[in-house]
Amino acid sequence: MFYLSFFIFFPAHSQQRYIPLRISEPILLDGKLDEPSWQHATPLSDFMQTDPAPGANPTERTEVYMLYNDEYLFVGYHCFDSEPNKIVRFMVGRDFEVGKDDGTSFALDTYHDKSSGVCFITNTLSGRYDSEITNNGNTENTDFNTFWDVASSVDSTGYTTEYRIPFSSLRFEAKEKIVMGFRLARLIKRKNELITYPRCDSSIANLWINFSEEAQLEFTNLKSKNPIYITPYCIGNFNQQTNLNNETTEYVKSKTFFTRKHYVNNETLDKFLSNIGCDMKYGISKNFTLDMTVNTDFAQAEVDNRIINLTKYEINLPEKRGFFLESQNYLNYSYGQSTQLFNSRTIGLENDVVVPIIAGVRMTGTQNNLQIAALDMQTSNVFSKSIEAQNFGVVRLRKFYDDKGSYCGGIFTNRISTQSNTVSNQSLGIDLTHRFNSKWLGGFGLANTYDANIEKIFFKKSFFNIFASKNANEGFSHAFNLELTGQNFNPAIGFIPETDYGFISLSNGKSTKVKGDRAINSWTTNTTLEYRWKLISGLTETKFANLQGGLYWTKGSNFQVTFAEYKEDRLYENWELSDNITIPSGYYQMFDTDIFCNYDESKSITAGTLLQFQDFYGGKLYKIAPEFNYIINRHFRIGINYEHNTIKFPVSYSGNGNSVYKSNLIAINYIINFSSKFSIKSLGQYDDGSDSFGGNIRFRYNPREGTDLYIVYNSLLNTNRFEAKPTLPVVNEQAIVIKFSKTFGL
Repeated sequence: MFYLSFFIFFPAHSQQRYIPLRISEPILLDGKLDEPSWQHATPLSDFMQTDPAPGANPTERTEVYMLYNDEYLFVGYHCFDSEPNKIVRFMVGRDFEVGKDDGTSFALDTYHDKSSGVCFITNTLSGRYDSEITNNGNTENTDFNTFWDVASSVDSTGYTTEYRIPFSSLRFEAKEKIVMGFRLARLIKRKNELITYPRCDSSIANLWINFSEEAQLEFTNLKSKNPIYITPYCIGNFNQQTNLNNETTEYVKSKTFFTRKHYVNNETLDKFLSNIGCDMKYGISKNFTLDMTVNTDFAQAEVDNRIINLTKYEINLPEKRGFFLESQNYLNYSYGQSTQLFNSRTIGLENDVVVPIIAGVRMTGTQNNLQIAALDMQTSNVFSKSIEAQNFGVVRLRKFYDDKGSYCGGIFTNRISTQSNTVSNQSLGIDLTHRFNSKWLGGFGLANTYDANIEKIFFKKSFFNIFASKNANEGFSHAFNLELTGQNFNPAIGFIPETDYGFISLSNGKSTKVKGDRAINSWTTNTTLEYRWKLISGLTETKFANLQGGLYWTKGSNFQVTFAEYKEDRLYENWELSDNITIPSGYYQMFDTDIFCNYDESKSITAGTLLQFQDFYGGKLYKIAPEFNYIINRHFRIGINYEHNTIKFPVSYSGNGNSVYKSNLIAINYIINFSSKFSIKSLGQYDDGSDSFGGNIRFRYNPREGTDLYIVYNSLLNTNRFEAKPTLPVVNEQAIVIKFSKTFGL
């Protein structure tokens, strides 16, 4: 069944090496490329289309030049355009939404391991967006931020862009000659044309950040120093909550200025200590970075998106806290459907309670193709919630052993209580990912957990996964996955939705490009087969099969349909879907049909809709989920998402005779970028399951890189006040936080 024998090998493309011009004259960052040094640099121009006509020549000419000195790498794009008045210019500011307008990117494989690196992206409005790339472009940490700058200008020939990237922001092995890999890309939005450099097999997926077929850069005698960045912060906050009084006759308000974390007994001193903190970043060497944090606070982090969960499994919400987002992929051990040995949301969040983080340290880097990442965090106790102080530790290693990005590795995690012996959990895992070529890969993961309170039987506490896949932008794609999880497998610093199961899946798909200048760019088909069972009892839990197809237009519209989907699923226990509807345990057979369409991503207005009609554990589910986005201008964007579900169950499922389940969720977000330095983001969410409206508004003033002022307002409003007795207040809770941080370089 494990079909490695079907791997198809492609001939290796010759490596291309580019030697940037070393300079001594200063470069003014103005997006002009008019200094003499630019005229002496060697241009790169042999781009190819990735979309809509893979492998074809670009419709517009692009030239790229590179310069460097001891401090900076300069990358200059001259993007010629035959119709410069049609250049799409929408997004401005830091971390703008990529893919909405014309722009360029520069991806850099700093360790030359053909697997990991950083990517810098900009547009014609000098917006900045950076990300951390791992797993050869298949994993992207879009919340990564580092120090760099860029400037763009538009003229009668098109536009030019200057990147200025400090070598102090890059990690690499210091040698007399330093070789890095790189990829270049340009998006011509009105044509939805993506072009990339260097030329290679155009059917490879994610070519703009895929390092397997990268070109090479060579630097000589880089002498930049190892930096130290210190970022202190201070916070001012106000919180208001409403709670029932002791007699349960009415709700009373309680207000707090400057929250306490109860580090010391003196209230004034405790409020001061609780609302100051510091982060530090130190370049131990050019290839290792040490990050330290004291009294870590995430007041400016975005709120979680509300989700209507109509599955029987717990949902793992994404991390949104800055310290954990940086380099998170270096600590990741994630295999199978959703098993994670390390999940940073276990740190500082427990049973929906925010737990103070006293301090933490993280080290990341690579030496001799050995990637090392380690993290240790200490949390405080929360006496009122019976939460003890705990220590969280993780060490992740990857050894790259070929020129394709293949690696073998391991991970160790540790979670212990520092107050008693009530919490003690460790996990140990090994893994291997072998890349046979730019499309095929295979590997395995094996892990075991130890918990003092669980019996010591190896197989009951272990996890095993074996996989193989082919990922391609054009042609056939395949994936095979087998995983086994023991009854007592318990990664207490990770995430797993279920234990005691075996799971096997096989999927096959094909993407076909339409030749010629056609309105439709490509069409796809895909089939998936899955089988899930309980290891101890041998009972079948889930059988699943589907057939899907899709049409993709050159302008960005798409239409996807699930022609047929069949599922058998077993509920081992009654499922209380709502207060008055309980789905009885049993074995269910279900059919499903889905339709999703999205309209013209090349326009300022985009819209999409999901329609779903399916059997649902003895009932009938009807779902509609439209979404709408409107970029009004370069300063203002608004988006609306709505989801409605109606499920009609047998009357026997209901405790009050109403066997119809309905749910509604609406989210409205907007972004205002007054300039690249001042922005407002807002998210409002309502769902009738909680009968509440949550609002979040974040003001950010970023006058220069490393200096930030945040003003954040959060509120929770009751929308069905009179159904409860006593009557609920209008405002259930609200908070205002002001946070200022400034980075000092030493």
